[in-house]
Amino acid sequence: MAGNKQELTHVVERTINALKGARLPLEMPGSLELKEQRNRLITQLETRILPHLRSDSLPGVVVFGGSSGAGKSTLFNTLIGEEISPASVLRPTTRVPVIGIHPDDVAAMEGHALLSMGRTAVVRGGIPGLVIVDAPDLDSVEENNREAARRLLDAADLWVFVTTAARYGDAVAWRMLTDAYRRGMTVAVVLDRVPEKAVRTVGQDLRRRMIDEGIGDTPLLVVPDVGPHEGLLPSEAAASVRAWLAAMAQSHMGATLAERTTRTTVPDIRRGLLDLAEAVEHQANALQDLKDQASVAVTDAAHKVTVNALNGRFGQGAPTATWLTFSSSGGVLDCVAAGAAPGLFRRKAFAERDKAMTIVFDAALSAIRVAVHQGIVSADEAIAQSWRRDAVDTAGFERAGHARVDAVHIENVALIGWKRDIWNLVPAHRTSAWFTKHGQAALLGAAAAGVSGAQRALGAAGLSQQLRPAREALAARCEAAIEAVSHAYCDALADVPIGNGRQLRLRASEYLDGTESIADMMWKE
Repeated sequence: MAGNKQELTHVVERTINALKGARLPLEMPGSLELKEQRNRLITQLETRILPHLRSDSLPGVVVFGGSSGAGKSTLFNTLIGEEISPASVLRPTTRVPVIGIHPDDVAAMEGHALLSMGRTAVVRGGIPGLVIVDAPDLDSVEENNREAARRLLDAADLWVFVTTAARYGDAVAWRMLTDAYRRGMTVAVVLDRVPEKAVRTVGQDLRRRMIDEGIGDTPLLVVPDVGPHEGLLPSEAAASVRAWLAAMAQSHMGATLAERTTRTTVPDIRRGLLDLAEAVEHQANALQDLKDQASVAVTDAAHKVTVNALNGRFGQGAPTATWLTFSSSGGVLDCVAAGAAPGLFRRKAFAERDKAMTIVFDAALSAIRVAVHQGIVSADEAIAQSWRRDAVDTAGFERAGHARVDAVHIENVALIGWKRDIWNLVPAHRTSAWFTKHGQAALLGAAAAGVSGAQRALGAAGLSQQLRPAREALAARCEAAIEAVSHAYCDALADVPIGNGRQLRLRASEYLDGTESIADMMWKE
């Protein structure tokens, strides 16, 4: 990647947009770490890389972080000469990050993404050329505080790790310190509240630990213990820290340290983009796999109901009993059952026979509805069980899918559709000795459902050829009803925003040879 600052700025802007569009909504192994990596990259690009590409005169960003009770806020207030960040024995005290800006740097920081991350205060006692931030505790009991602290560390040109003689071995903060250093972040350590008689011993022990951890070249500053007090520390207590920060601001040391952080950050961005591209693609595949599972899971339920439909197995029980009631001797359908033309006095009783045949058909429809409902319930549970076994946490999606399964609506669509199919199978102008077209359609439906007497009557009614098509139509409607359950679950996944892995890979390719280009563009005179 080569080009002027404007071109590089566009590359970074495209990268930020791609990262913001790269969602990782599925809770699966490793997803939390990847979300953290995505957030870190966005923060680094928005608060460190992009601002320096847009401006040549930005102040350095110094973030004070560490464990609770280390005295960060008191030291922060002392350095800027005002009590603008709450300091107390109550924990946590710093809930909202406090950003101190010298008046000389206000114009340069206008519109900077860092300012949206906390409460900003313009402080005349600050250090020109440095923006100093008091971050929440890294080990805060509140997750929002810990998240804010991590984001601020990603935004820092320099992280000042504040600890005490009693707390410098704390695992959480120490792990954050060593991890930040290994990722190329510029760090310094302030050993706070050190009793005078322990300065040498504690300082040597901490320095040995820093060397053992591979961060021995990290600056180590000491703030002596001043005993119980309220408000700001005596100015001489924090003099060494302020002098060191002021020297960085007034010389090229600060720019050099920030440049070091940038040069190690840029290749990390490319690696992070590739990792996220793979993760996004993995999530997209996992999402498709859940949809495939939903389709496969309903196969047994769909097969059962369609086989029964093709073989006319819905006529037993109430449908057959209803038919026998009307077709027994003297019943309104006895002539139909006998296959005989109605007598002289019954030839015009079409409406009566149509009504009776419709009642039989309705009984068959009720049996079909029960079978379809059972299939819907079985399909619903089969999908839920399949998803529960997946590596993805599907609990929320499962609830959403189940809520979309409207069994009554699905059944109505299937049955109304099949009634329409049967109507269309009966010839429009065909006459019958017993029924109008309505009665003939009811007879065909009852026969297709499996009412044996109605099946025998089809021949006399001249509708035998329509029996198989009617059952095939019923099977298709039943299958569609069961598949609607699968569609309901898949619809619950339709709005899951995964993002585009290809876009991330494309953005990563723009950084392939860009480590030096971006850093040089940001820091050249």
